[in-house]
Amino acid sequence: MNYPFFIAKRYLETKRRSALVSRITTIAIGGVFVGVMTLVIVLSVINGFETELRQRIVAFNTNVIVYMRHQEAWQHADTLDNILASQRHVQAIAPFVRSEALLAYEVIPGRRTRIRGVVVKGVDLAKEALVSSVIDSIKPPMESFDTSFFEDEEPRAGLVVGLDLALELRVGLGEEVALVTAPSTIHGGKVDPQVMNCRVLGFFNSGMYEFDSRFVYMDLAEADALFDFETGLRGYSIKLDDIYKAQQVDEEIQKVLPLQHYGTNNWINMNQNLFSYMKIEKILMFLMLTLITLVAAFNLVGMLTMVIMEKRKEIGILKAMGAPSFGVMSIFMLEGTVIGVLGTIGGSITGFITCVILDRIKLDLPGDVYFIKTLPVLVQWQDLVAVCGSAIFICFLATIYPSWEASKLLPVEAIRNE
Repeated sequence: MNYPFFIAKRYLETKRRSALVSRITTIAIGGVFVGVMTLVIVLSVINGFETELRQRIVAFNTNVIVYMRHQEAWQHADTLDNILASQRHVQAIAPFVRSEALLAYEVIPGRRTRIRGVVVKGVDLAKEALVSSVIDSIKPPMESFDTSFFEDEEPRAGLVVGLDLALELRVGLGEEVALVTAPSTIHGGKVDPQVMNCRVLGFFNSGMYEFDSRFVYMDLAEADALFDFETGLRGYSIKLDDIYKAQQVDEEIQKVLPLQHYGTNNWINMNQNLFSYMKIEKILMFLMLTLITLVAAFNLVGMLTMVIMEKRKEIGILKAMGAPSFGVMSIFMLEGTVIGVLGTIGGSITGFITCVILDRIKLDLPGDVYFIKTLPVLVQWQDLVAVCGSAIFICFLATIYPSWEASKLLPVEAIRNE
């Protein structure tokens, strides 16, 4: 006879149980429910942040970069194209010049000027579009940095400004701004800043405040003329067919290029600290929120203890009829485990539905605090399995002690007391 399942089912379904025991059972199920639901939601949000950050960082900075260590290497950069394009997993390459400068905008001409520190990136628009998705986000769309249609008395360089930076400066499309840089050497004890007047041709929106509030794009040749080699980094951006091959491709490029002339880096190395922090944070959040399930497990122990006290006579009769201690123990272990399973299933389903709703709503976030501007949510089945498995396992462990105490009950004492 499979009596442990039958009796455990009767104990769960009975309506004769005291109101106090029923309430404690509900609390135990509710504790597991809340713990599992919270874990699913929090881990999904952390997954969403990590995935969204990874995608946007890779899209903005490309997968691998090769930079020049001296001027002669940049002057002969054309010979580098074929070498890089022939490497495995390489899809596209694009040259760049990158440096820092001050961006000045006269809000009130001659009276009030706003200044921000920016990162200037000189690119070839057509080639950069092959390695970075940022170019596709430029509004209005453009094919070049040409400003000749403005009919200025003096030529102006074209500039594309990050959307958040434009909002901070309150600069509009077609308005004049100035890039101010300092030379790498000082002559006669004086520093004469270099100034390049520019026209704002468009705005880009990568979705990451860190980039949209600091970066500006300009033509590659104009950036090369504005920054000398000591103040500007020159190199090539490389896009791969698999972003997780970046470390491997980086090492392969190092083998074919003379390292005294060229250096390399990749998105994994450049953001290793950030993603390591997020991984540790995810583990810590899992451990902390598991405490909610542990609290529910204590409720489960109390509930089973009260059920055992209420069923002393029935336990004594079962043992007098020959039921082994393990059989009696199985009854209450099954009852407690079923309660844990019910709470786990309900919590995981509710947590999943909540994540779907949050993903559809796209809650706004302050970009200057959270890097990105909307709340990302990503449910991973590995997390669901880990959460559900740990919750059921904790509930199972919680049933062992009270069930063991019930199995030690002597039939004579149980019946005599009744």
